[in-house]
Amino acid sequence: MEQYNGWKNYETWLVALWIDNDGDADYWTERAAEIADTYDLAKEMEGHYTERSEWVIPPQGMFNDLFNSALREVSWYDIAEHYINDATPEAA
Repeated sequence: MEQYNGWKNYETWLVALWIDNDGDADYWTERAAEIADTYDLAKEMEGHYTERSEWVIPPQGMFNDLFNSALREVSWYDIAEHYINDATPEAA
């Protein structure tokens, strides 16, 4: 699979970019320092953003299908690993 701007794919890059642009990066860096486990942080991030997506995406239909298709491609583990590495530079 071809990477996109250093991330696993376009969808992962896009979510990581929006997390940074929306000001959530500091929060996730703090959570990474508290959790210190990439898998656990990835699951928390996925749950958080999946729940938030339900606020804006219709419960059914074409746009729901398209959005959920893209969301399934996001590598939450890769994003979480990025924040774990930011929170604990010696782990990098």
